[in-house]
Amino acid sequence: HSIRASSSMRTHPRRGFTLIELVVVISILAILSGVLVPRVTNHLKAARDARRLADIKAVRSAIEQYYMDKGTYPAANANSSYGGWDVSNDGDFIRVLRDQGYLDEDAVDPINDATFHYRYYVYAQSSYGCLGNSDFYVLGIRNFEGPDYAAKNKGYFACSGRDWNTEFAYVTGGGANLQ
Repeated sequence: HSIRASSSMRTHPRRGFTLIELVVVISILAILSGVLVPRVTNHLKAARDARRLADIKAVRSAIEQYYMDKGTYPAANANSSYGGWDVSNDGDFIRVLRDQGYLDEDAVDPINDATFHYRYYVYAQSSYGCLGNSDFYVLGIRNFEGPDYAAKNKGYFACSGRDWNTEFAYVTGGGANLQ
């Protein structure tokens, strides 16, 4: 009988966590996520902004190559909701550049909505006081997500009658002598 009595008095190994242990673990996870999530979010915004700038530079290069080959700029598919600009969020942003091999893929903003998109417009020669020998184009990034990125990456396009720098986070273009 003594063997039986001692075996029934054995303690069973503890299973699971106590409430205090769970609270401590959850608190630590909450603190870590509070520190890490903003950093990850900022890195994602910066990556999307870098993609925007790379896209615009690729589109500008494609437009310039198109002009050298054809002697004209690709037509902008006017969207009346955006003042006649060809915009990336409507699905036909400079499709001719992709279709004719000047771009490998469509240039679309990583978010590509009413706030974050690209715009392109071809103006008639001498519009807004822009001097040049032909029509000219304006190409822009509507918004960057990070204010630091926008401050470090300013484009430029202005003529005597209009300053597109006030309308875009980043703007470029070609075919006009800038003021």
